[in-house]
Amino acid sequence: MKISLFAGCFLLISLTNVSFAAVSAIGTTGQLERAQKFQSRVAVPGHDDVQDLTSSFDFGAAMTSGNSDTLFVTASLTLDKEVGQNEFFSNITYAYGEDEDAITTNEVLLTASWKRLYNERNYWGLRVDGRHDELADIDYRIGLSGLWGHYFKRDESTQFSWEGGFGYTFEKQGGMTDSFVNVYTGERFSHWVTDYTRVYQSLAFFGPVEDLSDYQLIAELGLETYLSQDLSFKVFVQNKYENEPAMDREANDLRVVTGVSYKF
Repeated sequence: MKISLFAGCFLLISLTNVSFAAVSAIGTTGQLERAQKFQSRVAVPGHDDVQDLTSSFDFGAAMTSGNSDTLFVTASLTLDKEVGQNEFFSNITYAYGEDEDAITTNEVLLTASWKRLYNERNYWGLRVDGRHDELADIDYRIGLSGLWGHYFKRDESTQFSWEGGFGYTFEKQGGMTDSFVNVYTGERFSHWVTDYTRVYQSLAFFGPVEDLSDYQLIAELGLETYLSQDLSFKVFVQNKYENEPAMDREANDLRVVTGVSYKF
């Protein structure tokens, strides 16, 4: 089903506004101590007492059989470490799906970043992004961006930041190779609704400096609740939009995923 950019953006903005209203109404205090106990990632960047590596493996799957045979699986590995004023983050996600033996999803997403706080709210750093998507006809897209960012909110229960910068991208899409100077901007939001449940949201924009109409958007909105010290349940909406997709490809890819996350 084709979903327009305006409909996708309206959905994300609406859900984000609902999330902000909900968390402001029922947020609790003292989440940091309990969140650290359950290996969460609400640690305040730059605090020397938060040194441990946070890592998780996420898995989600869906399958139907009978009148239609479908399969969808997704798996991701996340590593996150803070040392003093430095934050290191990496995530790699693989998704695969098929419908009646026809491949509907075959994608790899990679994000890695290093951030250095130079005062209470501001930071600079580097970010690497990679993508392979068979259905979107993207053989590879690799970008390296320098960035500057600012935390509008950064405490025990809530983090809200914006960042942006410039970089360079190499890609092969629709059988054509290209490289260009890119602009990147994005924001992240995370809030602990209760001692064991958080909502999170992110939005990233990438585009060539010489032609910003050829942009890409990657957005995610999710909810995570802990079932035990090492295991949590997650449900999230992910939207990827290519304003100028490869020939005969759809511009928008929207998926809703439920799964579990194991912390180690």
